[in-house]
Amino acid sequence: MAQSKIMVSGMNSKQDGDKVAEQTSNIAGVKFVNANHEQGFVIVTHGDDFDEAAFKAAVAAAGFSA
Repeated sequence: MAQSKIMVSGMNSKQDGDKVAEQTSNIAGVKFVNANHEQGFVIVTHGDDFDEAAFKAAVAAAGFSA
């Protein structure tokens, strides 16, 4: 599985990180999302069909910026 590191601003707590992970886990190709709110990024484990644009749109819909 491939992994991508995506910077996400606006995560201020573990709950924010959990919200990002929950909101993005159903995006095509996403297998697992690990959010690090302290460092401001997520690591996305994904398949070849990962849609990064859709992932970032879901992050925005959750109220954060990627």
